[in-house]
Amino acid sequence: MRADKKPVIIPIASGKGGSGKSVFAASLAIMLARRGASVVAADLDLGGSNLHTYLGLPNTNPGVGDYLKQQRHRLGDLIIPTDIKGLRFLPGDGKTPFMANISSQQRHQLMTQLQQIRADYLIMDLGAGSALNTINLFGLARDGIVVTTLDNAGMMNALVFLRNFIFANILSLVADQPQIKKMLLDVYRRPANESNLSVEEIHRRIDRHDPRLARESRKHCELYRPRMIYNMADEPEELQVAGRIENTIKKTLSLRGSTMGLLYHDPALRQAVRKNRVFMQNSPDTPYSRGLAAIAKRIQQPAPGAPRLDNLIEEARGHQ
Repeated sequence: MRADKKPVIIPIASGKGGSGKSVFAASLAIMLARRGASVVAADLDLGGSNLHTYLGLPNTNPGVGDYLKQQRHRLGDLIIPTDIKGLRFLPGDGKTPFMANISSQQRHQLMTQLQQIRADYLIMDLGAGSALNTINLFGLARDGIVVTTLDNAGMMNALVFLRNFIFANILSLVADQPQIKKMLLDVYRRPANESNLSVEEIHRRIDRHDPRLARESRKHCELYRPRMIYNMADEPEELQVAGRIENTIKKTLSLRGSTMGLLYHDPALRQAVRKNRVFMQNSPDTPYSRGLAAIAKRIQQPAPGAPRLDNLIEEARGHQ
């Protein structure tokens, strides 16, 4: 790694808690480091930091919360080594309470500092749900990862997160247009028994007021290509749902989503979490770790286009 190299930023979000997001973030960071990369794992679940647990580290080091509260350090000065070669860790706010709702100035400051971290990869474990901190941090990359379980509630919450993310982006672009902003907020606050407007319909409404702004908003939204991880699967065929999710993302959110892979429900992983052990510590050969290795390889050796769903299903069969 060159000393001046900026990292590939990988924000990892989920629509709700219980998706296995933080375990995945920790395991992916370890896997990439073991594949020879320089990695920083950052705990950015402000208000609920626990990534240290899955990396086998104590909650005794100052981190993001201390940086925001005291403003006496460069964020990079708080990054600590781990026992895993190539992997460093940026602690969260575990010992600095009340950091879940930070100011816009603090968010900007934090985002600027994160982009100055030197590593091959910056893995960012974000808070579950659609808090403003999470949405802003997710936008640091064009192809952030969303982890979801395969139950309907999990997938619906993942879609809601992406809807909130893209809506927040559109809203920020029209911030200095009060009439358009009010129109968008009225759309967003529609009663639950009314159908949500698609992003394309929202753009058409903006177009009636300001065609230039509508074109700018469309162009901005097209930059984002969220990647989905389907977690806690029992069978490879469960990945068939990914096609429907990708179509929904395209139709309602005008986003070109893709599928990164499938991770199995793995008793070995669950046992490691219960016993506060680092799951990847001894390089276990389990269905979960095999799926994780395929995802890490896909990150390090990106193909020109998104993986074909039938190829991903066949790959998942080989990981059982």
